[in-house]
Amino acid sequence: MVGREVTTIEAIEADAVGKRVVAAWVEHQVAQCGYCQSGQVMAATALLKHTPKPSDAQIEAAMVNLCRCGTYNAIHAAVHELAQGEKA
Repeated sequence: MVGREVTTIEAIEADAVGKRVVAAWVEHQVAQCGYCQSGQVMAATALLKHTPKPSDAQIEAAMVNLCRCGTYNAIHAAVHELAQGEKA
């Protein structure tokens, strides 16, 4: 980890992209039980930081964390909206 930066879920909203992801999660009511949401938010933030305008295929390839509530459609919708630049 020498020379690397680590961002935790507790600090994700300090990052501009992370803040947008959290806002989209709330707007799309992604979280149900909350069990997987930290990992989902971190994965979406990493994707959008690395690939600001991912295609649907890239979103599907990146968002592979399991969700026991099955909120995959809401997750995809939130990330897709952010990728399209529809939300600030």
